[in-house]
Amino acid sequence: MPSSAPIRLAIAVLALGALAACSSTPPPTEQMAVSRTTLTRVSAAPSVTATAPVELQRARDKLMAAEKAMGAQDYTAARRLAAEAEVDARVAETRADAERNAGSLAQVQDGIRALQEEINRRAAPTR
Repeated sequence: MPSSAPIRLAIAVLALGALAACSSTPPPTEQMAVSRTTLTRVSAAPSVTATAPVELQRARDKLMAAEKAMGAQDYTAARRLAAEAEVDARVAETRADAERNAGSLAQVQDGIRALQEEINRRAAPTR
């Protein structure tokens, strides 16, 4: 039986290494909370749900995947997916802001065009 001692030692070392690897990555509870809060806030804005539904759904899907990874104690994947979900939610919010700003810009340009036409009309010589 002396040959089984090195095998048992190797197994013990591998088991300790696996435990150390698991314990070295803490659960990303803060990142999960930030991602959930961001997604909830962004989802509550009607302009975002109307303008960027694809990005919003992508964020929801990634947050769900992050929660599954947390349950499986795959904290590295959970952290990455939660961060990606937060970014996707912010992309959706930014897209909605850009759409709103484009609409405002179009209104301002229309106003400028109308004023320029009025100025030109009044400046035209009357015969």
